[in-house]
Amino acid sequence: MDDDLLTNALTEAAKGVDYSRFLIEIKYDSAMDQIGSHFSEEENLPYRPLLLTSDESAINLTFVLDRDRIASYVTSLATNADIVSFTPVGTVNPEMRTEDSFDYLPDNMLLMPCPGIVTPKWSNLLPNAPRAYRSGTHRGIDFPSPYGSEIQSVASGVVIRADRNYMEVTNQFRESLLEKAAIIGRTPSDVFEHILFGRAVFIDHGLDLVEGKRLVSIYAHLSEIADGIVVGAKVARGETLGKVGNSGTSDGAKGNRESAHLHFELIIQDKTGERYMGQGLPDRELKKLLNRLFVSE
Repeated sequence: MDDDLLTNALTEAAKGVDYSRFLIEIKYDSAMDQIGSHFSEEENLPYRPLLLTSDESAINLTFVLDRDRIASYVTSLATNADIVSFTPVGTVNPEMRTEDSFDYLPDNMLLMPCPGIVTPKWSNLLPNAPRAYRSGTHRGIDFPSPYGSEIQSVASGVVIRADRNYMEVTNQFRESLLEKAAIIGRTPSDVFEHILFGRAVFIDHGLDLVEGKRLVSIYAHLSEIADGIVVGAKVARGETLGKVGNSGTSDGAKGNRESAHLHFELIIQDKTGERYMGQGLPDRELKKLLNRLFVSE
């Protein structure tokens, strides 16, 4: 087919697209995940997607410069790294950064939570990725997995939360909460942990994995929780906790099985406070950390 003819045909067809409906149907957060995955293929790109909006004639994608990627890229261009000086003048989210290198976490400490599913390479599915739809920052790892596939405990511990009686909220109610988040410029903790997590299981690993630090793993968006997984129950490394789903998402509220994935977090607590695994790490360092922490067996 003639290229010009094809281009003109597609342009005319695009004029009839209802972009607002398009965004609703593919889900705002799902669309950003896909876009983020696409633009994360090249680690040296100095930008990343931040915001997705629409009007009557277009979908608008806003990018933000990433200081860590810029610094990494500049260093890679230098034949002698000593001549490169990079002075940060600000961060996208200063509150996100910590001084924690997480090097105290031992190698092969965590079992992959979804058997057969490896840690994703796309930065938008990893900690520290922006979540503009809720005015927040991603604290964990999203493991895209088939709906109903198995979820297992990454380490031994005790169940401290199991939402066996979880009830899905409506999308109208969910959106009303996200509007409030947009006004205050952050995701309220109650909305994040009790609405957006969906059906979740929390495991307390105590002080056994790292001396002086309490570790808690979080498994969110489950479609169901396994028998015997109740508060106070002891679980072994690799024990089944439940199944992958999409609870807590806009698709879950619609009752379909789209956008199924496990949202996994590891929370680290000590006398200095609390942080999520990988918080504030540059992308390259974060991926190195995850590669050495997770093991398939």
